[in-house]
Amino acid sequence: MLSDVRRLSWGYSAKLKLGKISFPVLVKVGRNSLEMYEEQGKFMVHLEFVEGDSVKVRIRVEASNEMVKSSLEEGISRNLNEYAESICKAGKGRSQEPLGLIMMMKPFVRRHLDVRGEQCPIPEIAAKKELTKMKPGEELEILVDHPAAVDVTLPEVAKLMNCRYDIYNMGDYVSFVMLKLGDPIMNKNYLEALTKRERIPEMMKDMGFIAFLYSVFDKVIRQLPTDGLYPEIFRYDGLTLVTSASIGRGWLAVALVEDDKILGMMLDIKGDRYWNQDALKVINRVKGIGNVFYLKASST
Repeated sequence: MLSDVRRLSWGYSAKLKLGKISFPVLVKVGRNSLEMYEEQGKFMVHLEFVEGDSVKVRIRVEASNEMVKSSLEEGISRNLNEYAESICKAGKGRSQEPLGLIMMMKPFVRRHLDVRGEQCPIPEIAAKKELTKMKPGEELEILVDHPAAVDVTLPEVAKLMNCRYDIYNMGDYVSFVMLKLGDPIMNKNYLEALTKRERIPEMMKDMGFIAFLYSVFDKVIRQLPTDGLYPEIFRYDGLTLVTSASIGRGWLAVALVEDDKILGMMLDIKGDRYWNQDALKVINRVKGIGNVFYLKASST
């Protein structure tokens, strides 16, 4: 079912064929598991291989469309039955990725933060809180597997918190090792934008400002599952940061809202970014499974 498999900096990209339809997926390979995320969040497939006298495979599929879900379950089960013998033979001779060599290259870090399985903005908020406790010269290792956090937001959090960082590919997740160089670098324009609201739309184009918003609005007050995005999501009483990401790497939306008014918005769809009114014009195109978080400033 998989074709056009390509190695990424961590994990793989591939095409998953379902009948005559082909879906772009992100593939993560664990020691005894395999996960596939449709890039727009339309579905997620989790395969767990349980070893014993014989290998058992547990299949779990989440999808926004029941027909897609049943077709995936049927197709995967059929392929596993058909190619079981070949898969087992290939597995016996397969060498593991040289994680030992990677571990030798990594510095020894005493402080760890494991946010695997968490979606944006949880990794960013947790990282900021840990880095705030640290002194210059101390290091923090962050274990993370959410594509938007790896590719977009955690590097910006590192810059905001005045950290140098290295990234290590651990196969099915990434290790960020951040070295705190000094006190956080606070851009006065970021602070002023929260009082001079007319500047917010332009500031949303600065990813450093997005990281700053994660550092200020760090109290999750509500979390909702979603299937796609629509304007009504971006409404909440009082000044609130609303953020949503797909289970894959398809989209990330961040908006600062106040009651029914959207003060500023950034929408990233597979690397293409839209802001404010332009983001609202294309938001109905965004489909797939994800979560919406509503955040308030911890001081409020």
